[in-house]
Parts: sequence; structure tokens; C-alpha cells
Amino acid sequence: MTLIFTPLGIRGIFGSGMDAEVAMKISNLFGHRLGTGSIVVVGRDTRPSGEVLEHAVISGLNSAGVDVLNVGIAPTPTIEWAVDRYQADGGVIISASHNPPEWNALKLIGKRGVLLHPDEMEELKQEFFSGRLRNVPWSDIGRVESIDIIGEYIEDLLNFVNADRIREAELKAVLDVNGGAGAYVTPYVFEALGVKVNTINSAPGIFVRGMEPKPDTLKDLSKIVPAIGFDVGFAHDADADRLTVVTEMGDVMTEDISLALVVDYILERRGGGTLVVNIASSKMFDDIARKRGAKIYRTPVGEAYVAHKMIELNATVGGEGSCGGVILPEFHLGRDGPLAASIIMEIISSKGRSISEIIYELPKYHMIRENFKIERSWDEIKEKLLSLAERRGMALDLTDGVKMSDMESWALVRPSKTEPKIRVLVESEDIEVARELLSEIRRVLV
Repeated sequence: MTLIFTPLGIRGIFGSGMDAEVAMKISNLFGHRLGTGSIVVVGRDTRPSGEVLEHAVISGLNSAGVDVLNVGIAPTPTIEWAVDRYQADGGVIISASHNPPEWNALKLIGKRGVLLHPDEMEELKQEFFSGRLRNVPWSDIGRVESIDIIGEYIEDLLNFVNADRIREAELKAVLDVNGGAGAYVTPYVFEALGVKVNTINSAPGIFVRGMEPKPDTLKDLSKIVPAIGFDVGFAHDADADRLTVVTEMGDVMTEDISLALVVDYILERRGGGTLVVNIASSKMFDDIARKRGAKIYRTPVGEAYVAHKMIELNATVGGEGSCGGVILPEFHLGRDGPLAASIIMEIISSKGRSISEIIYELPKYHMIRENFKIERSWDEIKEKLLSLAERRGMALDLTDGVKMSDMESWALVRPSKTEPKIRVLVESEDIEVARELLSEIRRVLV
């Protein structure tokens, strides 16, 4: 049985780690932390196990005396937005995001729609393994109300972007939602913005490609966009907190590009500000911050770390380049794929140039990502990585995993917080330098 507790949620394979009993207990403990009479928003993505876990989550919360606003299927950012909009005390999002379909997870949300702080998640983990279900008296059992939040979210998003400018541009976009919750929002946002949209892989719960929207899973999208002469393509993961861009020529961009486009645009409009990204994000963000006169801060990987740092610093914009996740606190404090896609449409319409021309102006780096099965202990791997960095004369950053860097390149090796694997990122302005460094790291791992 595998159940993974992380700051990004509690996740596992349904029936072998994550199940109704686990979901009920976690929700019950979360509800007791909030207190009798609290209000919690509950929503889910389109995974087959979602409905079962939804019933369990609601039962766990109600048995703790918590009232539930059940929003049903909705993107993660829409649910986070709703926690803030309805001034709820918390939220539970049932989604394993980019994990394979057999996985599911509970993401626990605090006030303002922000993921619980990692310290709170650690406390909850200890309670889970040492505590038990605690029911309130029958007279204090919580209630359930089903509500539709998608229309309000779309209206709020349309008011946030320059909708008139986008409509005037008469843009065309292909959208790959891969059977996820994004199908319930992003196509309708685009239609309201006057964008001619062609949505593919839109049957809810039917996942026809890999769950992560990245170059090797977006071959169909990369062919369709240029074949039908559309301006841009976008792809979400199952809960639409991620966004990947495909150019009009069919080139699939790395995840960092989605965030970089938005960050550069926002910082330019604000005349600077504060940017927060995770440690796995490209060096291009340092270049963009320098160009726009902004301060940049980096955190461990994970939306919770980024969002809480943004609150601490009153940041202008932030996100995770490693997954294309954009956070704009003026809208809400969570990674938001539909919002990012809408802002990129605003960028295209404002600049009057193709998406590939706009991307060409961003700083140029070559990033290689590779995942490895965990074959030995992390302590053993870490020791060898430290020796490698010392041998190469590279500076070390141990904020999250092992990051080694010099003037030419950098690499980050870390255990995944969401899957049993080691994630490796290598970046350099010279692709051959990046490949050579990756080759040395690979010899350490295999």
C-alpha cells in the first residue's frame, strides 16, 4: 500500500493506498482542525474514482460538524477561487493532477484558497497515523449544499483580462483538455472572449494521452495547430492548474514558457515588482526579473511553498516554471491554467505578433528533463551528487534536493513529492553542455 503525504496533498493509487476510508479519515481530521460550524468547499476532477472519494470526503467533514459547499467537477483553480470568493474556512480538492488515472489525491486548502502550509500538512500526517475518526453529536452534524461556481468564475476571469482587446483580435486556438476538468471552463472562457476554439480530447474522464502536458504527450496537438492554421495551441492536465503552449508552427514549448510569457507581461505592465518561482524554474526568470527591475525569490518545488512565500512578500506574480503553473494573487493564490491561457491570448492580441515571435524574444536556454526510478536510498544518491558537484567545481543549493550550478549550466536532482521517482532537470545556454552534465548525473543514478 502506498500513501504519499506531501505539501501538495495526500495521494496514492485508488484501492492501494488511497480509498474511501482514508479519504473520510483525512477529511474528518481536517474538519476537526477547522472546528464545528466551519464551511468547506469540495470539488473534484474527472477521474473515475473521484465520485467515490467525494462521498467519503463529505461524510468525513459532516461527521466533524463541518458544512460543505459541493461544487462537483471543476478545475482546481476554480475550486481554490471559490474558497476565497465564498469566504469559506477551507477546501478539499479531489485530484491527483498530473499523476496517472489510477491515482487520486486530496489537496487541502485553507483560507483565501491557499494550499495548507507544509508545516500544517506535517501535523495532519502525524494525526492521521496516530488518531482516529471523531464524530460530533447528532445535533451538530454538518450540512451539504450543491452549488454551481463555474459561471461566476468565468465571469470573474473575463473581468480580470482585457476582454475587448482579445475579441478585437479574432484569434483562433486549439485546446487539448485530455478529458479533464478544464473542459468545463477554458473552452467557454475562449468563446466568451471571441476566440474561435477547437477543443480536442474533451470527453470527461477519457484520458487519451499522458496526463502531463509536455512535448512527448502533445504530438496530436502539435500537428493539428499548424494543419488548420490556428494561432496557438494550449494543453491542460486533469485539473487544469497547468498549461503548456504550442506555437502556430506546431512547436511544443517547455512548461517554463507559459509562466515566462505571463511573468514578463505582468512585470512590464506593473513597472517591476516581486516574483516568486520554485527552485526548478528556468534561469530565464532571473533574466526577466533583471530586465523588468523586479526582485526574484525561489522556494522549494510545490505550489504551497510558492503561494505562502508570495503572501509573505506581497508578491506581484509567481508560479512554477517546472509545470507551467501561473499564480496571480490579484485573481487568486493558486496555479491557474484557464487564467494563464486567457492572459497569453491578451499578450498575443496586445503585441499584434505571432506567439512564436513573442516567445523568440524571451531569454534562450536549453532545458532537459528526465525521470528515474528510485534504485537506491536518497542519502546514497545525494552523497554521490555532492561529490560530482565538488569535482566539477559547481556551487551547491540544498533547498530542495541537490542543485548544482556554475556559469555555464545548472542541474537539479530531487525525489519527486508526488511519485516514487527521482526528477532531474538540467539547463544551459548550450545544449551540448546540458547533455554532458545530464550524462554525468545519469551515471550516478543508474
